[in-house]
Amino acid sequence: MHLRDVQPLRDLGLRDALVEAQVQDDALAAGQHLERALGRIRLVVCIDLFMSDTSRAVADLVLPGTSWLEETGFKFGATHFHLMDRVLEPRGEARPMWRIFSDLAERLGLDGFFPWSSIDGLLDAALDHQQTRHAKVEELRASGPSLRIEVPSYAYGTLEFPTPSGKVEFFSAQAQAMGLPPLPVYEPPVQPSAFPLAFVQGRTLAHFHAFYDHGRALPSLAKADSEPTLLMSPLDASKRGIEDGARIRLYNENGGMQARARVTDRMPAGTVWMRTGWLGINRLTSAARTVPDAAVAAFPQSGSARYDAFVEVSLA
Repeated sequence: MHLRDVQPLRDLGLRDALVEAQVQDDALAAGQHLERALGRIRLVVCIDLFMSDTSRAVADLVLPGTSWLEETGFKFGATHFHLMDRVLEPRGEARPMWRIFSDLAERLGLDGFFPWSSIDGLLDAALDHQQTRHAKVEELRASGPSLRIEVPSYAYGTLEFPTPSGKVEFFSAQAQAMGLPPLPVYEPPVQPSAFPLAFVQGRTLAHFHAFYDHGRALPSLAKADSEPTLLMSPLDASKRGIEDGARIRLYNENGGMQARARVTDRMPAGTVWMRTGWLGINRLTSAARTVPDAAVAAFPQSGSARYDAFVEVSLA
């Protein structure tokens, strides 16, 4: 999400918001801007399976959601449609998201918002296409949960490409017209002198999806990875008087967070690393767009934020 995408929350005068699961600080670059925008809304309702950073920070009310095993869903692959049927009844007052929205629309008098009696009707509508041979959910339950989609197994089998020439173009005049380099180039990041350490994040074996509070809702994973830990080189640590296990603060012009230092020669000097998902990481990352607006309009999937960051580290 780009910062401009948060602006409507500030300008539209929204009074109430219904938030679907985890959406903010640990997932979006410069997530503190969205948190502040949500904080100005009169009523924020979150739907979550477990408490999340979003619900803890801004929710006035949390509605219990369902797990994947407690709701019927689907997944589209490159060549197949897969029915993911419910195998457990929801516990307590938990409801699948479609039911919450459908019931809310009914109470608000929004006729036709969800015109089906169950999720099966929605899936039947999604499957009512020639590429899925107009299949029905009940047919998939009877014959098997996976359906071969009537699409080629690989892209561009006719060797026709959506370019001006119809060929693969190594030099792109289209990209050049959008303000992008016509050939792939390496653009080194701009490193501020006040924040000399490149801040990199990644996954670990103990990290899990945001749906499960990044693993913190699962006791065994939470025990294996209990707090934010920043890996840094012995050289960078010694320059700052930081020893292994010390409480530290990492910060830049966007914000800051606390963590525990892990000094290791596995890290090269000038770079620090942390497992993704911890609250505070994306108060440090950049929300600047990766490509110009013209390219975003032509290729909507390319409009993500940069997410890069340079930081300084000190003892907490």
